[in-house]
Amino acid sequence: MRLRVVVFGTGSPLSLAALACAARSCDVVGVVTPAGPPLRGMRSAARRFARWRAAGPLRRLAAQQGVRAMPATRHLEHDVARLLPDLLCVASFPRLLPPEVLATARHGAIGLHPSLLPRHRGPDPLFWTYLHDDEQAGITVHWLDGGEDTGDVIYQEAVPLARGRPVTELYAELVRRGAILLERALEAISGGCAPRHPQDAARATREPRPDPGACHIDWEAWSAERVSHVLSGLGRSYPLLRVGSVRPASVEAASRSAPLP
Repeated sequence: MRLRVVVFGTGSPLSLAALACAARSCDVVGVVTPAGPPLRGMRSAARRFARWRAAGPLRRLAAQQGVRAMPATRHLEHDVARLLPDLLCVASFPRLLPPEVLATARHGAIGLHPSLLPRHRGPDPLFWTYLHDDEQAGITVHWLDGGEDTGDVIYQEAVPLARGRPVTELYAELVRRGAILLERALEAISGGCAPRHPQDAARATREPRPDPGACHIDWEAWSAERVSHVLSGLGRSYPLLRVGSVRPASVEAASRSAPLP
């Protein structure tokens, strides 16, 4: 019997891949997108509109699949429960699902996360994969347990990170590989044989959403090659790196040898 799945996403390529993958092997009965912050002025209205607009590709794909897309309102538990889901599938969703929402699905919920969990839990793992000079990136399909990217791993795949590889290229590869892992996971869950590999909490890292205050390039300690890797990989997608980092005069010569993107 095909699983009844509700997909949670934002319109990102990862969430689009998750919906397309779930639609191939399951019955997608609903799609949930962010609702945005409460309307308390022009700024919050602008943020709400930005989130609504960003989720447009996911709403359009859902419509093509004949699936209803709905915002994550305060009545989310009841909205999802009415769909009688077997499984919730989360990709790039900006909110943790509360326990009462997780409990609406017979088999619980799974997430698709672009890092080698438990490393780089949090909202933007690829940024920190570059900034912390990891030799590998990766994609993980894991169970959701109410914590932030803390649930047992179902499947995981590592990808060697070439020096200076643009993050957009890496992300596209992880989306492709993630769709393959998700398809395997859905098949395993349907067959009642999905693995549960506990994460090693001692190896876990968690970083915040990057902002200028979080983007510290250690110009005194890093080699020119490492600076080049980070700026070449992230510079076009994260211009705040150049804004949020101070370039001491003592490393000016080294930085000149590191080509900017």
